[in-house]
Amino acid sequence: MPPAPPETAPLRRDAQRNLERILDAAREAFAEDGIEVGVDEIARRAGVGVGTLYRRFPTKEALIDAIVERRADEIAALVDAAEAQEDPWEAVVLFFGGILERHARDRGFKALIADRMVATGRPTLRERLRPQLVAIIGRAQEAGALRDDITVEDVTVMLWGAGRAVEITGDIAPAYWRRHLGILLDGLRAPRATPLPEPPLTEAQGDALTAAWAASCRPAR
Repeated sequence: MPPAPPETAPLRRDAQRNLERILDAAREAFAEDGIEVGVDEIARRAGVGVGTLYRRFPTKEALIDAIVERRADEIAALVDAAEAQEDPWEAVVLFFGGILERHARDRGFKALIADRMVATGRPTLRERLRPQLVAIIGRAQEAGALRDDITVEDVTVMLWGAGRAVEITGDIAPAYWRRHLGILLDGLRAPRATPLPEPPLTEAQGDALTAAWAASCRPAR
């Protein structure tokens, strides 16, 4: 077999650079304008032709899927970092704060994470992270820092509500989410907690609600 022409390796590097430019541009565009932004705009931001973009991602859905996977990996890394925290309460604070901070700086965050919550034919983000969240919650409860009647399902619903607060206040008071987070965390502390009037959601109810929430968050592609 004849040797490969000298330009083969540089072309591969160029292709990799173009791929990274497209992914970076898509991530920034989705963060600023939501996932409704068009592929022409993403190609413009990346400094590549639309044809180059479509050679790597034949459909916009394929491009969104690539960004979704990156976002899912970021959330998984956040949960890993929270689980590694020595202080059980600080693990809870890091998790809640990390989720809301990402939501505050990324307009496409909710839609992208919603996509991964009900993924078809692969483990969902909820399935992937639930055991770790159970461990984080349980450790904080055992330490007497987190009220002992909180479940993963409670945490999920709280994050939906807090995410909505981020969206409503974002354009008027971009940092207000930090105050909202402080109020939410104070409500989770064990000292002076009072009994809750209703039982927690079951895991099956949580799955059903997550699917319904995700469906409501994901715009048509």
